[in-house]
Amino acid sequence: MMSKQPTRVVIGAAVISALGMVFGMALIVGGSFMTWKADSVLGLYSQTGWRLSNIAPGDGKITFALALAGFASLALGGALRRRVFYGVSLLCTAAVLALDVYEIIFLSTRPGVTSPGSGLYALLGGCVVGILCSLGGYFMVGTRHADAE
Repeated sequence: MMSKQPTRVVIGAAVISALGMVFGMALIVGGSFMTWKADSVLGLYSQTGWRLSNIAPGDGKITFALALAGFASLALGGALRRRVFYGVSLLCTAAVLALDVYEIIFLSTRPGVTSPGSGLYALLGGCVVGILCSLGGYFMVGTRHADAE
């Protein structure tokens, strides 16, 4: 049974969830389809995250699935104001961040003219927003308020 929460927690959870879904998860979804590996010299060679096979065939598919799970978790966290949903969103976003950092390091250290593309940096920005919104919602909903309305 959910305890009655103050209006500011209800509104705050809804706003922080909406920000995380619109800015964080949307950047991750978009970055999954953008260029991950690019030729920085001539611009002739580029590969999207949907086709890049580094860890698994199509690493962008992994980040896309994790972004959808994070999106749903943020939506449920904002609607139901439960910490567990914000925790799941945090875990999904942290997994995308770990994969993204690995890809950036891997592609940066390869010899040749290819380098990380803009999609990996879009993922990085989306992960920052997703982690901050997930943590904000987690701590906002989890606090006990003596002045509950």
